[in-house]
Amino acid sequence: MTVPLLVRLYVPEEVGTPMSIKAISPLDAAFLLIESDDMPWHAALLMLFTLPDDATASFVPELVDRMRGPHKPVSPFNLAPAYAKLPQLPFVREVDTIDVDHHVVVHCLPQPGGEDELNSVIGELHSRRLDPSRPLWELHLIEGLADNRFAAFIKIHHSLADGVTGMRRLLQWLTPNPAADPCSPLFTVGPTGRVDTPVTPRRGLRAARKQLAARATAGHELSRTIYEMMRRTYAGQALTVPYRTPKTVWHGRIDSDRSIAYTQFDLSRLKALADATDTKFSDIAFYTCGSALRTYLAEHADVPSTPLTAGVPMSTRDENDNRPGSAFGFITVDLATNIADPIERLQTIARSNATATEQLSHLSEPGLVLQPVLANGPMIAALALRFGKRTPAAFGLVMSNIPGPKVQLYLDGARLDALVPVSVPMHNSPVNMTCIGHGDKITFGIAVATRKVPDVGHIAAGLEKAIVDLERQVAARKAA
Repeated sequence: MTVPLLVRLYVPEEVGTPMSIKAISPLDAAFLLIESDDMPWHAALLMLFTLPDDATASFVPELVDRMRGPHKPVSPFNLAPAYAKLPQLPFVREVDTIDVDHHVVVHCLPQPGGEDELNSVIGELHSRRLDPSRPLWELHLIEGLADNRFAAFIKIHHSLADGVTGMRRLLQWLTPNPAADPCSPLFTVGPTGRVDTPVTPRRGLRAARKQLAARATAGHELSRTIYEMMRRTYAGQALTVPYRTPKTVWHGRIDSDRSIAYTQFDLSRLKALADATDTKFSDIAFYTCGSALRTYLAEHADVPSTPLTAGVPMSTRDENDNRPGSAFGFITVDLATNIADPIERLQTIARSNATATEQLSHLSEPGLVLQPVLANGPMIAALALRFGKRTPAAFGLVMSNIPGPKVQLYLDGARLDALVPVSVPMHNSPVNMTCIGHGDKITFGIAVATRKVPDVGHIAAGLEKAIVDLERQVAARKAA
């Protein structure tokens, strides 16, 4: 029986075809569609480990050796574009085996094995597009770090996993027990909870009809939401909308070169500021990133008179949702980079964040599936059509906050010391800033297109300055 095109296009569930082809969601399809050599669309995570006291020089090679063998990959590590020569099509195929030597690679860091050497290697690895003829992920293990450490760098295409899914799979791979048996290979760690289920073509048709009806309802919801956005915007309320961010020194088309930097804070330090200013933790995170960008732009004499905005993905997954692909709504937050006073800047950000989040809360699940695609439609279309410099800027940068592990974790006895998010720079938005909590720490990871932002370390230094400035203002107000 031939599966109707409608089902194959719009049902993100397995369809019973000989090739085990699966359709993907509109959002995941957009990620495949807009990808190019200059703008790879994988997200990544850098993990820093301290070796066990009794570890030998063969620790990392033995870790890789255990990944070789008759291991069957599981979703999403078994998913590749259905048609390697046309990876933009909205289909993926399942594979039963993988080439471990392609997907798992060992590197030796140049001496002295410090942060500069590591960041240089990570920037190079992050610049390379994933091979569309294979499942869209790679695991790089990096030896030679100073202080008896090694690193793991995981790349996975955004059409296969978002930050929340990736983090949940990581938590399943690692263990809180340093003396536990060796961990299973990452690509064999299966999802739990809600996953895609196989369907017959007939059941697929029923699912397609239900989804089309749901998306018709979603379209009505979204039209009301767009109307409400316009009403609030023109009424002068605090709703920030896309495509109103100013141009800066980094505006324009990027190439594939990437650089990274990161800064770690005590979580309690940021929470204390949130309590002292009667704001949320996410407000403090947005303030910190926005203020660092304001400092950076001031160094280049390019602080715009209107505020930079951030595009912010907001996860829509519940705790049992481990389906492959991405699932998030999208809001735009005013970073108030045109405001000099730190507390006033934070208050403006908090109002914008609250209004945007409240607006998103009115959408049902089908509406949330379509909302990121429609909200960023002009930008997605321009990127897909390779319009280059004519691509509209929906926001100044992308920022996100991913929940991380609250307990200490280990990989075959090696202690996990830091999680550094490394995400996707874009044309006109060549800076991506993401934060991840880990125990009592939070790490801000910055990924940039190097030729547009050649001094990413200055942005990282601005994060600390932003926190210090706010702490001083809070202390001064208490003392007054």
